[in-house]
Amino acid sequence: MSVKLKDIAAEAGVSISTVSRILSGDTSRKSNKQTIDKVKKIANDLGYFEKKATILSSQLKSSINIGCIFTSDHESFVSPFFSMIMSGIQEELNENIYNFDCHFFTFNLNETSLYSSLNDINLDGAIILGRTNIDTIEELKKRIPNLVYCGINPMDKGIDEVFCSAYEGVLCEIEYLKNLNHSKIGYIGPTDKQDSVFNEHRYSGYLDGLSKYNLEINQNFIRDSYLSALDGYNSMMDMNSEGDLPSAIICANDIVAMGVLKALHELKILVPENISVLGFDNVQEASFTSPSLSTIDVPKFELGKISVKVLFDRIRKGHKSQLKVQVPFSLVERESCVGVK
Repeated sequence: MSVKLKDIAAEAGVSISTVSRILSGDTSRKSNKQTIDKVKKIANDLGYFEKKATILSSQLKSSINIGCIFTSDHESFVSPFFSMIMSGIQEELNENIYNFDCHFFTFNLNETSLYSSLNDINLDGAIILGRTNIDTIEELKKRIPNLVYCGINPMDKGIDEVFCSAYEGVLCEIEYLKNLNHSKIGYIGPTDKQDSVFNEHRYSGYLDGLSKYNLEINQNFIRDSYLSALDGYNSMMDMNSEGDLPSAIICANDIVAMGVLKALHELKILVPENISVLGFDNVQEASFTSPSLSTIDVPKFELGKISVKVLFDRIRKGHKSQLKVQVPFSLVERESCVGVK
């Protein structure tokens, strides 16, 4: 029976992403020595290392170097969204050890030594996570022969893509709120002011959704925000200082929404009685906020797994044309939204 990362995580009482980091030797986010020793012991007891040793000592088809490149500080293991995608990537790599002697590396675009490291390692392929600029994509295409983008904001820049459409997800949220009789809908998240980032489609979905249903676009209800709880909090405080508030706010992700919820709590503005709040991503913490957060569920683990499958197929020359694999989202209704009477 194949030992999976989730089996080790359940036994150790830690997250799948923590197991993934420890067993892959990733040091981008520290774990204490006690946790590391515990995870490695459980992995050994369950036969994880025994399976890898048996496979690596057998006749392998090939040896390849695979990379995962995070494109900003916000888009890394510190993000629960990307942490779950990475768990899916690691799980699929673990499964494919039967076919490849695979060496896995992680990089952050902000590392000063990134490009020299890429030259030294000579990657066969890489998965790109996060939003970035066109120059970066073109530079990576020059240095890495096989690339796959994984996320919610597709690029359409001549590389394979596995994505769950943020644009369509926000359109769905607009439709949902309209059906709840909301006509004054705000937005907190990245907008078109972040010129260097070209693959950001949530704001476009918001504007197009309002236009589709003939709803007013009120600039007082829009705040350009980074994808952090602090920026969500500050944006909500700033919006409130202007006086008038929308009846509902769409947040670019759940972390931003958590900052918004905290601000509204401090302002004694009731959610959802006075204002409804929608997140995006459905990270685990979203179900534990007060009130629990309505959001768009992105199948993060599956995105990671499918990205590895597509990358391996590309490396093995299983396909030549650009693949676009779109994974469906779903709306999760919890306690943070209510209809307008």
